[in-house]
Amino acid sequence: MTIHKINSSDLENDYTLIAIHSNAEAYKLAFEINLKLKTNLEKFPIDITFEGNNSIFELYKHVSETYNTILYLISNKSYDDTKVDSPSLFDNLSVSKYLIPELKKAEYLIKIEGGGFKIESLIKKLNEIDLIVSCYSAKINNNKSKYNLIFE
Repeated sequence: MTIHKINSSDLENDYTLIAIHSNAEAYKLAFEINLKLKTNLEKFPIDITFEGNNSIFELYKHVSETYNTILYLISNKSYDDTKVDSPSLFDNLSVSKYLIPELKKAEYLIKIEGGGFKIESLIKKLNEIDLIVSCYSAKINNNKSKYNLIFE
């Protein structure tokens, strides 16, 4: 198995991140985004997981060769069922885990790599989708969170 070492150049901001507030399921949101933006977000064969953690973050991907762009829809919140050792009323506690902890209020993220999108126009179109409560451009300063956004 090959080992890929991440250096500081991998963490540079060569992408745009949009935070989305929505209570919809990921597949419904992806479908509505596809209709509105005329994209083809498809479920990525592998979800995002971390070693030693039961959290699973769903991932959808769209590649546009016309615009030389990759668009990802990522769930930011995962529920980790943990067993409680001491006897209590609740045997299992569902704990929320976040892919990007700085954006705890955002249920989903859109990561755009490459291309020349007008982000303001894109956000305006996304806000027109009924399933989306609100969305906005987001910035991350924490390197650990930036590592979490490296998928491939």
